[in-house]
Amino acid sequence: PAVAKAAAETVKALRIDPAKVKAEASAKKIGELKPDEALAAVIRTPGDPARGEQLFAQAGCVACHTVKADEPLKGPFLGNIASIYKRRELTEAVLVPNKTIAQGFTAHRFELKSGDEIEGFVVQEAADNVTIRNIAAIEQKLKTADIAKREKIDKSLMPEGLAAQLSVSELASLIAYLEKL
Repeated sequence: PAVAKAAAETVKALRIDPAKVKAEASAKKIGELKPDEALAAVIRTPGDPARGEQLFAQAGCVACHTVKADEPLKGPFLGNIASIYKRRELTEAVLVPNKTIAQGFTAHRFELKSGDEIEGFVVQEAADNVTIRNIAAIEQKLKTADIAKREKIDKSLMPEGLAAQLSVSELASLIAYLEKL
């Protein structure tokens, strides 16, 4: 009884609507739709920014993106993304991350003479070294003399399909959160 009461109080405090959660669980997922259908559905669906903020954390977006200027930069900063991109472009960037890659976030792969491979974004380059940052915000200085091979990665480090398990409403909420930032 005490656990059930605590759970009920938590649900009430978090303003969770059990009927809404149940409906969301059975809703069609983004991955079940054709890309154009998913895009159109998300664009016309109003989202809940508060739910979108939760999803931003749950879906792992926080692992690679920051939304506050005082956080260490990882991948592209999203704190002002809605001033740069409209709803359609934001949704496309989530659904098809390889369509466009933000300036400064073209990834490079470095093969070192030691055999190690390192991927990241070039943040500084000098004659004798290259500083790269990975998506965990860790910077590493590589001596050019230690680099055996360097290549530009033509794909985004953001993998395709991250939103596949979200419903249209959930992705619309995630986009609404980004628009609110």
